[in-house]
Amino acid sequence: MPTTWSEVLRVTIPGPPVPKARPRFAMVRGRARTFSEPRTVAYEKRVAWLVANATNSAQLAPKSTPVRVDILAIFKRPQRLNRKKDPPGLVPHVVRPDLDNVVKSILDGIGIAGLWDDDGQVTVLRAEAAFSEKGQEPRVELTIYLPAERPPQGKTLIEVFDALPAG
Repeated sequence: MPTTWSEVLRVTIPGPPVPKARPRFAMVRGRARTFSEPRTVAYEKRVAWLVANATNSAQLAPKSTPVRVDILAIFKRPQRLNRKKDPPGLVPHVVRPDLDNVVKSILDGIGIAGLWDDDGQVTVLRAEAAFSEKGQEPRVELTIYLPAERPPQGKTLIEVFDALPAG
């Protein structure tokens, strides 16, 4: 049976979406060490701060709670799309950075904020990339949903089978 979702959080993250960069490696005192690029770390912290402020640092999705995340990554519109004949609204973003890497940095930022136990709880993910409307700034529009509480609707299939006479 499909899940019915209830919106629990809607946040706009101002500024251009930042993709998750590949981890970097360096030798420190003869040992290999990994680190993330400072730009990625700063963006994840900004996402975490905005999400934590919007939720008063509450964990909205305890362990094993499924979560749905909708992400609309809106990039700065290039000059070539600002002509009169170009549409005024959002335009599909079909160039780098890749949307999947932007999603990774946003999900990691949400995890830092403590909204959920693990980003493995995300069971539904909807993500789109677009260039901004004419005259608008880049941003990420983030919406998070949890399963809606529904009243029971009759007996389950297991209850029906359990009620059948043996034999």
